Amino acid sequence: MKKRIVAFLSLLVSLMLACGLASKTGTGTGNTPQKQPGGIFSSPTATTDPEPVSINDGLGSLNSYVMSVQFNSTGPDPSQSSTTTLEVKRSHDKDASVTHLDISSIPKGGGKPKTTESYIYKIGNDQCSGSGSDWTWTSYTPTQAEMSGVLKSMLGLTPLIDSPSFVAQETVNDIPTNHFTFKVSGLGETSGAVVNTNQGDYWLAVDGQYIVKYTLVLETSDPSTTDVFHEEVSINLSQVNQPVDIAFPQDCVKISPTPTP
Repeated sequence: MKKRIVAFLSLLVSLMLACGLASKTGTGTGNTPQKQPGGIFSSPTATTDPEPVSINDGLGSLNSYVMSVQFNSTGPDPSQSSTTTLEVKRSHDKDASVTHLDISSIPKGGGKPKTTESYIYKIGNDQCSGSGSDWTWTSYTPTQAEMSGVLKSMLGLTPLIDSPSFVAQETVNDIPTNHFTFKVSGLGETSGAVVNTNQGDYWLAVDGQYIVKYTLVLETSDPSTTDVFHEEVSINLSQVNQPVDIAFPQDCVKISPTPTP
């Protein structure tokens, strides 16, 4: 089960990092979420669709957004943990994006966290990537950018969802959504682990079926040892079709082929 989550996260990181170059992929038509007249949701039905569009298609339909993804892992020793955080800001109108990846881990026995982080700024066909005092500038041709966009559009990712049940219609990040809940099937059956926590929730935009929020918390214990494995995954989409400011940091401006005075 953990392998399924890690595989999804790895693919998602690859997809979001690809946004640094292929940010022209997607229609960017907006799909601006709208409430019904008077700010009231339409009535849910027995056929309320629980199936999300892929993350790639969902993001590609929006003019702008800020999306954050976090993966937390603890165990088997309670002193060891890791956290991976990915944040992507995107403005279709400005053909700009910034991707921030942060990874922090604490080894068994504790100690000072080991951290790494990186940024990718993309405006037009210009890209600047790095962190701290180490930055690299790359200018792509329109042909290169187009080809990368085609390759990115082939990645259609959706997070782990098993036999969801409708909960209610709720507003999340100012977006009308349908809330669903689920449990991961088969957890602990192969390993014989005791399942302490198995809770998944996600919220789909009423207009567009894209994921606005997603959370999954899993915890299992090995009955033959003291090992406990705790995993948390979260996705949060905000500032949908709202202004998102993106600009190259000063360190990037300094190394650009035509630096600004």
